[in-house]
Amino acid sequence: MTWISDPHILLTVRGTTIPSDRGATIELHNQTAGSDEGVAAARALGDLSHSVFTPILDAPGAEKGEILFIDVWKNAEGLQTFFSNEQVQMGASMLFSEREAAIWMPAQGAFSFDLPPTTDRTTRYLGLARGPIADPAHAVSVFRNVMSDSLADARRRGQLSHQIYVSVPMSDTPEPMELLGIDIWSDLEGMGEHYASLTGFESAFSGEPQTSVWEQGAGGNWREW
Repeated sequence: MTWISDPHILLTVRGTTIPSDRGATIELHNQTAGSDEGVAAARALGDLSHSVFTPILDAPGAEKGEILFIDVWKNAEGLQTFFSNEQVQMGASMLFSEREAAIWMPAQGAFSFDLPPTTDRTTRYLGLARGPIADPAHAVSVFRNVMSDSLADARRRGQLSHQIYVSVPMSDTPEPMELLGIDIWSDLEGMGEHYASLTGFESAFSGEPQTSVWEQGAGGNWREW
């Protein structure tokens, strides 16, 4: 059974940057991944969006010096063509001392939502939960029950969206299937309050999930599209 519910795929790239200064990291990112030529090439091959996130340092799960990219692509073929380019690989090597890329597809039948932000909240925060799963149907059911039951409270506290993805193998070596939960928030305090009260989602995973909290576009003028 396929677990693709719509045609787009998600790329996450998480790593530790070589520049220790945030401003230098932004400048290097904008000169490589965010250059006019780089953006045009990515778009031509099907990259629909590119977002940059940095860690919330007093929250567990991510460390100073890390950044996270989340890109939405129309298809895997365009993504693979883009990242096989020597200049793209060179730019990534200039930016990251170490990095991990993963490809994800929407989980079929997953409960998700995308609610409009209010005009008084312009900041964006990201909550991630990632871990191995034994059964996609079970994982989807667990998240559906947990998230749908708490939707009204989540909205009141500033949650804007919730999406569930499952991993796409990136090599011929068999790997455990993973699930990635992505939440976007407009209120950091409300996010923390809600997650502190949220229970039961851990049973979706066959091992302990990794959770982390990030802020979009913090610290300067990151080039996004």
